[in-house]
Amino acid sequence: MASGLWKPNKVLGRISRIVCLAFLVSIDCLVAAPALALAPQSENPSVLFINPGRTGEVFWEMVSGFMTAAAQDLDLDLKIVLAERDHLKMIELANEAAQSDNPPDYMILVNEKLAAGRMLEEIPSSIKLIFLNNTLSEEQVRQLGKPRQIASNWIGHIFPDHEKAGYDIARSIIVAQKSSVDGAVDKPGLLAIGGNQATMASILRVNGMQRALQESPEIELYQTIHSQWRRDKAESQMFGLIRRWPGTRLIWAANDPMALGAMDAAILRGRKPGKDVFIGGLNWSTEALERILDGKITASLGGHFMQGGWAMVMIHDYHKGADFIDLGTEFTAPMAIIDRSNVTQYLNILGGQNWNRIDFTQFVRGHPDNIERYHFDLDTILKQFEKQ
Repeated sequence: MASGLWKPNKVLGRISRIVCLAFLVSIDCLVAAPALALAPQSENPSVLFINPGRTGEVFWEMVSGFMTAAAQDLDLDLKIVLAERDHLKMIELANEAAQSDNPPDYMILVNEKLAAGRMLEEIPSSIKLIFLNNTLSEEQVRQLGKPRQIASNWIGHIFPDHEKAGYDIARSIIVAQKSSVDGAVDKPGLLAIGGNQATMASILRVNGMQRALQESPEIELYQTIHSQWRRDKAESQMFGLIRRWPGTRLIWAANDPMALGAMDAAILRGRKPGKDVFIGGLNWSTEALERILDGKITASLGGHFMQGGWAMVMIHDYHKGADFIDLGTEFTAPMAIIDRSNVTQYLNILGGQNWNRIDFTQFVRGHPDNIERYHFDLDTILKQFEKQ
C-alpha cells in the first residue's frame, strides 16, 4: 500500500496542490504561506467539538470516539456536545461556550446547513477555529474566503472529497451489477438517496453519483430522494419507490444508515440485496461492514471519521508553536471503498473501534518522521498494530 503524505510545496509562493496517495486515506494539501514560528502556549489547551449529529448516530459517534482517543494521547482537554442535527442549536452551543466564564481555547465546528458564516462572525477572535467535514458553498467562499484570510482565528479546514466519494459509491455498485451471477440487464434502473438538500456533503456526493452515471449511459436514474441521513426515513421512502420502479437494480445512498434502510425495504419487497439489487453507502459503520461480509450491502466508502483525530494533532502542534501553515490551511481527504475484497482485513484490525490502541503522538510534527510532512494515512496506523 502506498503511503499518504501531507507535504509542503515552496514553488514561488504560488498556491499548489500536492496529491498524496494512501491505501485508505489520502490527503490533498492547499498551500497558503510559509510556516509561522509561534511561541508555545499553555499546557493542556481546552477544545470544544460541537458534534452536529444525533445521539446514537453511528458516523458522528465514530468521529467523537477517534477524536477522544487522540485528545487523550496529546494531552488536550476535549469536551464534546451534540447539536442533534439542529444547526440553530449548534450555533447556540458555540455562542454559549464562547460567552461562558471559561471559554475554550479552540473550537471544532461543522458547516452544517451552511452555518459557518454566522459562527465565524459571532465567535470572538480569541478562540481558534477548525472546521470539519463540510466544505463551504461557492457563495460562502466569496464572503468568508479561506482559513486565515478574512477570519484570522479560523486556522484550518479538513474535509473529505465528497464529490469523489459519491462517484466511487456509484462506480462500485455499477461494477458489481455488471459482474453479478444473475448477469447484467440491458437498462438497469438506479434509485439515489441523498442526505440533506442544504448540506454540502450531501450535495457534492449526489453530484459525484451523477458524474458516474454520465459515464454509464446504460444506467437509468429513476429518482433522487433525500432521507435526512436517517435509516427509518430511507426505509419508508424506498419501500414505496421499489414498488413504483420495479426495474430498480441499483440503490445509491449518501451514507450507511440510508443504505441499510434501503436494504430493509428491498427485503420487505421480496428483493435479494447482493443478487438482484446492489446497494452502496458510506461511513464504514460496523453493521454495514457486516452486511458486506454476508453480501447484502455491496460497498461502503469511509475513513473520513478520522478527521477529528487529525484535527487534534493539528491543534496540538499549533498550540506547541509548530504551526502547520507551511503544509496548508485546507486539507481534503479522499476516502476509500471497503467491499468483499478487503472487509475481513479491516474488521480483523479495526473492526472493534478500539482507537486507544493507536499512538497518536507518532503523528505530531515533533516526531522525527513528521518534521516536514504529516503521515495521516492508514499505512502508518496499521504499522503500529503490526508491532502490538
